[in-house]
Amino acid sequence: MDSHTTGGSVMSRHRWLRRCLVAGTTVLMVAAGGSAAFAQPVETTPTAPVTTTTPAAPELVPLEEPAETTVVDPCAVPTTTPPTTTTTTSPPTTTTTTPLAVPVECVTDTAVPEPVTPEPTPASDTVPAPAAPETAPTLEQAAPVEENLAPLPAELLPAAPAADQPVTPEDPELSSKTAEPDLDWAPTQNPKSEIVPGQMRSDREEIPAPFTKEDADKAEMMEAQERSALSRMSIAAVTCQTYWPSPFQVCGAIRDKYNSLGGPASFLTYPTSGNIINPGNTGERVTFLNGPIYWSAATGAHPVVNSFLNRWGILGYEAATGMLGYPTTDEIVHADGVGRRQEFQRGAIYVAFQNAIGSAIRNGLIRDKWNTVGAETPGSLLGYPIQDPLDLPDGQGRMSRFERGVIYWHPTTGAWPVTGAILDQWSTAGHEQSGHGYPIGDQSDDGVHLSQPFQTGVLTAPGQTAIELALRNPGTTAQQMIDLAIAAAGQASISAAELLSNSLAHAQEYVEVSGDWPTEDDWELLPDARGYGDFFYSDSNPEFIGARWVNHGHNGLFTSPQSSVESNNSAGVHEIFNPTADDGEPRRVRNPQLGWVNTDSSTRQAAVNFALSKVGKSYNNNFAWSKQINDDQYNCSQLIWAAYMDASNDTIDLSHWWADPSYGVYPLEIFTSEHVTPYYP
Repeated sequence: MDSHTTGGSVMSRHRWLRRCLVAGTTVLMVAAGGSAAFAQPVETTPTAPVTTTTPAAPELVPLEEPAETTVVDPCAVPTTTPPTTTTTTSPPTTTTTTPLAVPVECVTDTAVPEPVTPEPTPASDTVPAPAAPETAPTLEQAAPVEENLAPLPAELLPAAPAADQPVTPEDPELSSKTAEPDLDWAPTQNPKSEIVPGQMRSDREEIPAPFTKEDADKAEMMEAQERSALSRMSIAAVTCQTYWPSPFQVCGAIRDKYNSLGGPASFLTYPTSGNIINPGNTGERVTFLNGPIYWSAATGAHPVVNSFLNRWGILGYEAATGMLGYPTTDEIVHADGVGRRQEFQRGAIYVAFQNAIGSAIRNGLIRDKWNTVGAETPGSLLGYPIQDPLDLPDGQGRMSRFERGVIYWHPTTGAWPVTGAILDQWSTAGHEQSGHGYPIGDQSDDGVHLSQPFQTGVLTAPGQTAIELALRNPGTTAQQMIDLAIAAAGQASISAAELLSNSLAHAQEYVEVSGDWPTEDDWELLPDARGYGDFFYSDSNPEFIGARWVNHGHNGLFTSPQSSVESNNSAGVHEIFNPTADDGEPRRVRNPQLGWVNTDSSTRQAAVNFALSKVGKSYNNNFAWSKQINDDQYNCSQLIWAAYMDASNDTIDLSHWWADPSYGVYPLEIFTSEHVTPYYP
């Protein structure tokens, strides 16, 4: 071939290069389609969700250079769309894809093998990959090319990844994570616009999975095309970007979001698709190794990963027929350190990471009511949602289930929470299908009973004061406390509600409720007493009640320096010889304290005789109502209190509480009485 012909071939290739550089910046503009809201009939705004600024939509760029001919530009080729999803529900079918990558044959006559498309996270769409040229490059074709390309502008460099990253669930089925972030990633310096054997970045650096050398070389040439375009156009005009070694361009607002998260150094790692048009032209998505970013003009660009992606997929992704629509925020970390949420157009997904399953809640009256009772915050009435919203069998009502109860809604009755013992009653009867119907108001507590109105009447249960009092007296019930308070109120100028309130304050002062369990350091040998009539206090083995440990303490009255008479729930009132009490070994108790009662020896002896006379009596587990001297049952503190009351003709009252009347006595109260002098430790 003569020199004139060879020169013409080079010029032709340069013309194609110019056309392809323009086409390489192409981005499809997507119109944001409206979605029909699938929510409760009355829609209200969620309480103060975290919002983000919607990024600008990708800028339209001509698909090909203006030309006098009608020949289709060969640079406009489609990207490959990912075939599978890691979530349990397949995402909607993609109807359109955006042509983003520029074929290598538009730049050089050298051949590039077809890239291997990695498997992405949520998309099920499949679009053919660009075809590779059939011939391999020759040494003459692969001669080094002077690039003279400017480095990537700072405005397009990914930010440092945020310290707070999405939490990966322990259950791998709930996680979309397949790769670790590349914290050392950087754009290619002076990328080659055509393959130069031995001089590509892939020849110098290890290529992270799942990408191949062919992928990496293609990505480097795409970077060179973008860098060349930047030298001739403004940064705003070049809206697509390649992240070596992934051979996919990320464009527009999704690119900007990806860069703001840290690009390949973020939790998403590398892109596995270009921009994909979502069904109905409602928005776009790009898939990454660890999950997608979704964008619409109305909501902006936001990643959805792990448990959030799993639950969102189950509920229909962004589709108009789905429950939630497009994401409107990234993951929001809660101040409780327990969970997170992500807001969507028609609701939210909440994930408490002790289970990491995630549950949705719709915007509307149920969510509004939940917000008024503290939402998921510590100490709130209901806690986190633990089930997706349900439409009820009557075709009208809806309900949402939470950690500590439910909220039921009906168009004629409104939204009301039901919890605790009333929920138990209502559930046993058949919920809203029972004779009680739907709730029509909140629960109320008069200090004795909890009550809640329903369509056909009122359900009642023990109030919270009685419940808490029973918790501090293991083995009793809230209803027993109410019955005793009502009976006592009939003989005193005080209401049953006031009696319960005083009794609870009494128990709170002398009964420890905590998460502590005895350690070996708590135990020591029970010392010998000074003599008969003295007594000891020790911590009891705590009982596990209502997810809390309850320690009410223990007393024993010495009948001699080494023997004591006591009462416990396994043996009732009995005498113990302490040197051999523990299977022949000396007795060990928790944190013992010893004291004597400030009285004469004859009163002490009379108290011992009274206690010994009760050996064989059963155990009274109700410390709150135990001030009976002669009784059929005794607990440990009641036994010592009754013994000294009887021996002193009611003048030595070892109870030490301010309330009057006071109907109970606790072990620690005995030891802190004004009639007692401690002497050990």
